[in-house]
Amino acid sequence: MSLAVFVYRVLTPMEWELFKKKKKFEGNNLDIKSGFIHLSKKKQITNTIANYFSEYRNLMIAEFEVSNLNKFLKWEIPRNNEVFPHYYSTLNYNDINGYEIFK
Repeated sequence: MSLAVFVYRVLTPMEWELFKKKKKFEGNNLDIKSGFIHLSKKKQITNTIANYFSEYRNLMIAEFEVSNLNKFLKWEIPRNNEVFPHYYSTLNYNDINGYEIFK
């Protein structure tokens, strides 16, 4: 059972440019250290940006359909009894359902 239809990845401008160029995203330093790519449900995006990306402007928020990620997507509770989507593989650019800029 899935907890959402879509999940989201917040990307810095540099991460976004590399993602478009390489057509894959293997994660940033925090993701690599954690062993998975941190994703968010829609209602978690604002807090994710405040906690991890507050020094950046023009962030890109990429939307992924859960059904395209299910094989490596796990719903886990890392803190505060809140469930987060964690992706245990490489994100593919072609799996992006949509995106928007967060200024």
